[in-house]
Amino acid sequence: MRAVYSAVVMLLLSILALANTDDTLAPSATEKFEVFHDISYNEFVQRGELHVLNDGTAQYQPIGLQDPPRLTETDSKHPDPSKYTVILRSLNGGAQFVLPVLRCRLVDDSKAEETFVIHTTENGDIFHIDYDAGNSANCQKTHGSVSPPVHTKALLRKRAVGPAPKLNPAAVIDMDTGKEHQPEPPKSFLAKYWYYIVPVVIMLMLGGDDKQQEAPAQS
Repeated sequence: MRAVYSAVVMLLLSILALANTDDTLAPSATEKFEVFHDISYNEFVQRGELHVLNDGTAQYQPIGLQDPPRLTETDSKHPDPSKYTVILRSLNGGAQFVLPVLRCRLVDDSKAEETFVIHTTENGDIFHIDYDAGNSANCQKTHGSVSPPVHTKALLRKRAVGPAPKLNPAAVIDMDTGKEHQPEPPKSFLAKYWYYIVPVVIMLMLGGDDKQQEAPAQS
């Protein structure tokens, strides 16, 4: 009986350990944005959320609400009617990004795609977001209705730090000759410190002569 009890306890502990491991490994969002689209000019409707995850990826999640949230006129003013604009509003109190593209790129395109490219620093801080949608070939159409993108991709790009350049020392120009001044060749130890060595040698020589002169007088 005791063996069965111990086996049950070990099984429960194993299940709890696996659950904790799954929770630890599951990526979590470090930043969330509400994504508002300019469906008709200056009428911004939320179509989804953009999540930046701590595993170095980003995800877009569409919302299927029949009456999605809208931005107020104060938050959504955009003066250029030729642009289709997407606004990302941070849910964490961060920056708001306004991402415009040419509206004609989405004319009569029922399979339009959009791409968000989120640029971060080495520490994961967002400093820029690129946005692309539709196809430039659609701008050749003379008329048609604008359809919002139906396919979305979200990419995360961490800023790469390249190797530091190894710069040569600045060149010094001789004002008299107009040529580059050549650095002096390295000096030897004696050439650098002769003015210290010579007095010491002279003192030693003079001190030796005095001792030689005092020796006969004592005898």
